[in-house]
Amino acid sequence: MDDQTIGPLSSPRPGAFASQAAPHPAARPRPTRPIRFTPSRTEPVPAPRVEQSPAAKPESLATRVAVWATIALGWGVFIAWWVIVLRRESARSFGVAIGLLASMLVTSVVATWLWTRHNIRIAKNGKRGRSSLYIPMRWEHDTLGRPLALPPADSVRTASEVRIELQGGAKAYIVATGEEL
Repeated sequence: MDDQTIGPLSSPRPGAFASQAAPHPAARPRPTRPIRFTPSRTEPVPAPRVEQSPAAKPESLATRVAVWATIALGWGVFIAWWVIVLRRESARSFGVAIGLLASMLVTSVVATWLWTRHNIRIAKNGKRGRSSLYIPMRWEHDTLGRPLALPPADSVRTASEVRIELQGGAKAYIVATGEEL
């Protein structure tokens, strides 16, 4: 038996009979030292260092020329195949294809424009269905109805510690000075 358990250890599996089963599992003891709920340090923790990979070596002129030649060759093959396709097709079928593409583009633009106008009209009327409207925060009372005593905003923005105390039924936010830290 060690100091972390009370009583004998129970079997890992229950017995076949009810009389062999453990009455209850072993209880965990309380910690021997008190748990601190206050911070152990007051100085700021530095940000972790970010290791950067070494800079890549600049590519050689031959590599850049090879990349651009490969890109140019790919575009050349693409254009050559379109020339072959356009020579085999009639002007009428080409016109029908261009007309279909143009009509799909116009339909998409008009549908997007109409949908946007519809959403703007809904937003202007204030009827957005189930979405919640923006409710501005009022810093007068907390959720329990106690009045709030807030310090000036400039001092709070740069404060390293702000304490909250109950003073005369009001919840007071107090900026800690150097002596109080």
